Order: sequence, then C-alpha cells, then structure tokens
Amino acid sequence: MKLQELPIHPILLANLEQSGLKNLTPIQEHAIPSILNKNDLIGISPTGTGKTEAFAIPILHHYLTQEYSLNEQTLILNPTRELAIQTQKRIDALTQGSPIKTISICGGQAYAKQIEGLAEYPAIIIATPGRLIDLFEQSKISFDLIKILVVDEFDQLLQLGFIKEINQILNLLPKNRQTLFFSATFPNDILRIANKVLKNPIKIEIEKDEKNDVIKEKVFYVDKANKKKLIKHLIASSPDEQILIFSRTKHAVDRIVQDLRREDIVVEALYGDKSQKTRMQILGAFQEKKIQILVATDVIARGIDIDSLPVIINYEVPDSGELYLHRIGRTGRNMITGKAYTFCDAEDNNKWIQLQLSLNKQIKIEDEHPYVLCWKQMISTSELKKLTRGKK
Repeated sequence: MKLQELPIHPILLANLEQSGLKNLTPIQEHAIPSILNKNDLIGISPTGTGKTEAFAIPILHHYLTQEYSLNEQTLILNPTRELAIQTQKRIDALTQGSPIKTISICGGQAYAKQIEGLAEYPAIIIATPGRLIDLFEQSKISFDLIKILVVDEFDQLLQLGFIKEINQILNLLPKNRQTLFFSATFPNDILRIANKVLKNPIKIEIEKDEKNDVIKEKVFYVDKANKKKLIKHLIASSPDEQILIFSRTKHAVDRIVQDLRREDIVVEALYGDKSQKTRMQILGAFQEKKIQILVATDVIARGIDIDSLPVIINYEVPDSGELYLHRIGRTGRNMITGKAYTFCDAEDNNKWIQLQLSLNKQIKIEDEHPYVLCWKQMISTSELKKLTRGKK
C-alpha cells in the first residue's frame, strides 16, 4: 500500500514524504486503519519493520484533525532511554509545521529540565517506566489527561524486568483510553496483561518471513586470530559502506576499535559504561554518517533505528537466536536490503549449529574470503577441547 492512499492530514503526509516513506510496511498497512478507528490493538512484528510509524501516524492524525485537543495526552512507554530519545526524534520529524509538543522522560537526564518540559503540557510523552513512576511519586506528573497509551517493544520491557512498573502504570491511568501494545514477539505475559486491560483488541501478527528476504545473512568461518583481518578485508572491499559490529564485551569492543584506528579508519566504541550524553553523540554521528564503523555491545542491539545501514557484523556467534535476530534487525529496516555477517571460529561451531536449529534455518556459508577456516582446524580445535576437558 502506498503512503498517498492513507486518509491522513496534509501536514503529516508532507512530513512523511519528506522523511522518504513511500510504501507502507505490512505492520503499518494493517495497524494504521485500526488505530485511526480508535481500536485497542496488539501489533506483533519483527524488529525493523516500522512499528514506530505504525502507531505515530494515526496518533498524530488525531491531533492534527483536532479529534483530540492538544491538552489530551499520549503516553508512549519505551524500555531504554536510547529508544525513548530516538522515538521522540522520529515523531518530531513528523510534527514539523504543527503545534504538537513532545517530551522524553527517562533516566540520565536532568530532573529540572524534564519538570520544566512537563509544565508546558506536551501532547506526547515518551518515557521509560522507572523515571516516569519516579516523577509521578514526586507529584511532578499527572496521568489524568492520558487518552492513548502505547507500550512499545513490550517484550523487551518484560525482559528487562519492568512487569511490576508496567502494571503499576496501567493501574494509574484513566480507564477510558485507547491502548496499543507493540512487540517483536508475543510472550505469555503480554497475553495475560492484554486480557486484563485491552477492550476487544485487534490483533495483528506479521510473520518473520515477511522481513527475512531483505536481510542477506551469511556466516564466515574464520580463526579467532584472523577476525580483525577479516573486518579490514570487508571494509576494503566496500570502503563506502557503514558497518555496525557487535561484540560481547566492552573490552573486546575497545580492542577492535584500537586495531581499526591504527589503519586510520573512522571508528567509535559504544557500550553501557559511557555516559548517556556520549552515547547519544556517538550514535548521532553514526546516523549522520560522520563515523564509518561503530563497534558496540548489545546496548543498541534492540530498538535503535539507523537509516539505511548496509552491514552488521556479529564478531562472535550470539548467545541466542533471539539476540541474533535483534542484532541483525539493525539492518534491512523499512524493507531496505541489508547484509548480516556472523564470524564463527572453531570453538563457536557447535553454538552456531544450535543457533541455526533454534531459528529453524540454515544460513549460507561465505567461503570467498582470504581467511577461511579449514575443516582440519575445526577438527583439531574440537579434539583439543575434548582432551582439555578429559584432563580436568
């Protein structure tokens, strides 16, 4: 479905066209009409399929057409401050030329600035649960005017242990509201909460296969000692492409960054120990293409949208199929083709086999590179591990 076919306000349509959105993704095509009709909704769709616009477009249309006044508020819950700030930026891009005000409420930001912003009665509040409840308990925010609640990345909120806070917020909000749940997966906890609080919800579930064809996945068998060389080879092969590299630990991230900087490659590290301000500056520079290579831990494996990111690399095999999907979801977003590469050494081979089984698919092997791990190395490493275990 094309964007122009949507019955939405001209300002919103113009801003969407300015942002480059032409065709709706499946979750957008199915969710937007239901939200425009003010139905409660459960939207399940893989990461990177445009869920933010799926709820933002109809909500903003309600404000622009004055079906809701600017004194009536929308609350959007996000699991992390990075995602909250990003969501605000994406919504702000769609409200240009309108009086709609937004605010992000999350940890790591000054209380005074947030309290000052809330005093201006923003129509849209994007928040993480902890800071939101903190401000409520200080009587700095009221929920009386909330007309729409969006719980975004609901499964990640649950994984991060926010179920108590979510239930607390749900109990504090006005009963007469529209409630929208969006998630990449559909765990039982979401279903239990939905059965309690949603009113005749529309359920939309987009299968993962609808996104898989836009991400070209490959595994590179490579010895640990050659992984950094393989990164440099891939950069040299496509010198204009941005790459996001995931590694398990901040120490590994720093080692990769130091090695690439010796080659005069513009690269930065991103992990949780850095301040929020620094993290947002680095992420912003990467989004603006001022940084070619970003090396990160899983602090940004979920929910961060980087426009048209060509390549992601798993420096090691991820610990689970779910984490693998979240990581590769940073590319192939909004149905634009991307590439996801995984480096697998001999020690990680069994883990890689199990990961593919959990995903119920076999990922193509890329053997056209100069550092291919031969099967003799695979077998010898496996035998060495057995001998080592036998001596313990």
